[in-house]
Amino acid sequence: MALIGKIREKSVLLVIIIGLALLAFIAGDYFSTRGGVGASGTYGVGHVFGEKVDMNKYEYLRAKYQDNAWPILIDSMIMSKEYQELGISVSDKELNSYLMATDGFDICPDQNIRSFFTDSITGQITEQSKIEGRVKLKQQLDDVKKDKARWAELKRYYANQRMNQKYIDVVSQGLYVSSLEAKDDFTNKNLRKDIDYLLKNNNAIPNDNIEVKDADLAAYYASHKWDSRFQSDEAYKVVKFFSIDESPSSKDTADFNAKFEIFKSGMASADNDTIYSNSKSDIKLSFFNARSTFVPEGHFKAEELFTYPKTMDSTFANATIGAIVGPYSCGQKMKTKTNGLDYYAVSKVIGKTPSRIKARHILLQVSAERDSASNEALASNLLNQIKSATDKNVTFEALAKANSADASMEFDNLLELTLIYPEQTRTKFFGKEISDFCTNSAVGSVAIVTSSLGTHIVEVLEKDDNSLPKLATIFKEFKPSEETMNLKEKESDNILSTLYQGTERLKSSKEIRSYFDSVVLAKSYKARALKLVDNNPVVPVSYLNSSNAGDRLIRAAYKEGSKVGTLVGRPIRDKNTYVIGMVYASRSKGAPGFNEVEDEMRKAYINAKKSEMIVKDFGDNSIQDISKNLNIKIQSASVSLKSLNNIDAEVIGSLYSAKNNKENVSLPPLVGKNGVYKIFMKTTAVPVEKKSYQVEKDAMNKELVTKLVKTPITFNQNRERSEESYLINGLYQRANVIDNRKLLQLNIRN
Repeated sequence: MALIGKIREKSVLLVIIIGLALLAFIAGDYFSTRGGVGASGTYGVGHVFGEKVDMNKYEYLRAKYQDNAWPILIDSMIMSKEYQELGISVSDKELNSYLMATDGFDICPDQNIRSFFTDSITGQITEQSKIEGRVKLKQQLDDVKKDKARWAELKRYYANQRMNQKYIDVVSQGLYVSSLEAKDDFTNKNLRKDIDYLLKNNNAIPNDNIEVKDADLAAYYASHKWDSRFQSDEAYKVVKFFSIDESPSSKDTADFNAKFEIFKSGMASADNDTIYSNSKSDIKLSFFNARSTFVPEGHFKAEELFTYPKTMDSTFANATIGAIVGPYSCGQKMKTKTNGLDYYAVSKVIGKTPSRIKARHILLQVSAERDSASNEALASNLLNQIKSATDKNVTFEALAKANSADASMEFDNLLELTLIYPEQTRTKFFGKEISDFCTNSAVGSVAIVTSSLGTHIVEVLEKDDNSLPKLATIFKEFKPSEETMNLKEKESDNILSTLYQGTERLKSSKEIRSYFDSVVLAKSYKARALKLVDNNPVVPVSYLNSSNAGDRLIRAAYKEGSKVGTLVGRPIRDKNTYVIGMVYASRSKGAPGFNEVEDEMRKAYINAKKSEMIVKDFGDNSIQDISKNLNIKIQSASVSLKSLNNIDAEVIGSLYSAKNNKENVSLPPLVGKNGVYKIFMKTTAVPVEKKSYQVEKDAMNKELVTKLVKTPITFNQNRERSEESYLINGLYQRANVIDNRKLLQLNIRN
């Protein structure tokens, strides 16, 4: 097989050719011949390293790779800069040595290349297989080089793969753990302190007990706005939104149930189940045979076939043929397949089929050595041998091995449906004839069955007692009527008007948020908060029923003049409901303005004041006296800097200070994140100092490399901020990637 063909077929190759795995390390010269001035405006489709992304390049890739176009282009821009700054390149000579495993190179890790060097019999790489592999690989490469375009893409791929390795090597070699760091890590894990402690949580004091004056809050903000907990590494907006109840009205429910009663009556008396069901159903079924087999949700064929809820198992198992079942909710799978739509169904049982069949066969086919008559005679002879055998299994297996044209003999987990319609792993054991025999014959039955593939000697080995139903089904979406939707629209108009009038007269962000929350609470709506990052505002698909509704919320958040209190222009139709949203908060990058974190500062101030009250309440009392007076249980723990035992980190850290590094002493109250601790230091277990910390160094180095590059070393398609790879996060943050596609699409920012 040609090398380029193997790569196209099997590997993650050619990010720029098939766009599947996105290796992320794409040579910058790919676009050298594709110029373009990019989009007009300040942002265009986005920025990387403060430079606009070329619109022409993006559109070129999008035409070929759709959603993968953006990460391909951004990765290329980032890694090209990395390669250039580090002086990483690959010469033709180096590439040849890399592929041929010469000049000190090991066998290329790419599986397509390794296959040339692997012994076909042993599966091992030997010195002889290396010699033979170089010859075979050179022949393949020489053949590819005859086509300049094919060679260019192959060369670009492996050059990038090599630069990938060199880049990771350079970065990894920059990681180093010193003996002192290893010793500190060892000590932090093993220097343990046994303590008794109690904790009074700040929540024990009601918020109303704390008076918050504007001047005090302003002073607290001035003193703490640079604290890390109040910093933000990205600018973002928070939109709070709610939906009007999506449920159909009681009248809709009654009408829906009445409609299904008519369906049930019609199905019972229909002359033709197919015609009647399809005439009434929202989802048409073009088959009423084995393919109309329904399976319970969770069944191994549930993704391929129509399903019913698992709770309906016994109902369908006990239903007789001709019985009408339902209406019943179609279950979660149907919602997944229909974008959350709520379907109900009523079904007529038109047949039953075993839920599992296990069978085996011997396949005889006409050949140059055996005509059809000889084939039939042989089949009869083999059948008689099997029937008269004392050990049928041994005989069947021996005869199959000697005569069958199908290397596979036994087949399990069969359904009538899968017996008729083959799967890739079972190509010589299917067809209506075999299906009829296996479905309708008792366990132990063995017979000659003729199919289009040849003559089969088939034996039914096992069948489950349970059966699956074949159903003629009417599907209907349970949704609000137009009358109900009109009432919902009117309700949403009134609520939006109330919010407009109420927020218009308010000035502070706090008052606006409080008013919005009070209206939502009064109407018993369920509000959700949506964080939109300025550099890439995205509404998760699970938040709303339609992408259009998400776009409308983004538009409200980023339209000109938008601020806290900005509402959607009008109620947003989101399938069976209406959505109303408001810009609830706005944060700039870095240190916050007072209005941006007033609520957070207020909570922190109140928390700090509660801690002061508890410290004062503890006074100089012993841990036993505090426990007795305040009815707080004393707990024991063994802690280290690497094992906090559910105690606040800052509190554990203070136990290791020179001031508190004692035994058999009671420490003054220590303020934690959510309360105040009283601690009695009992003993300290000091680890024996080691002569060498090489084991710790190696483990820490390995951990650092793993965190940095992850395994395997590839970029995730989605580039989520939660990605574990420090390297990926670091590169994207350093590049300050701005994805402006959505705001450009909405004509908000260009």
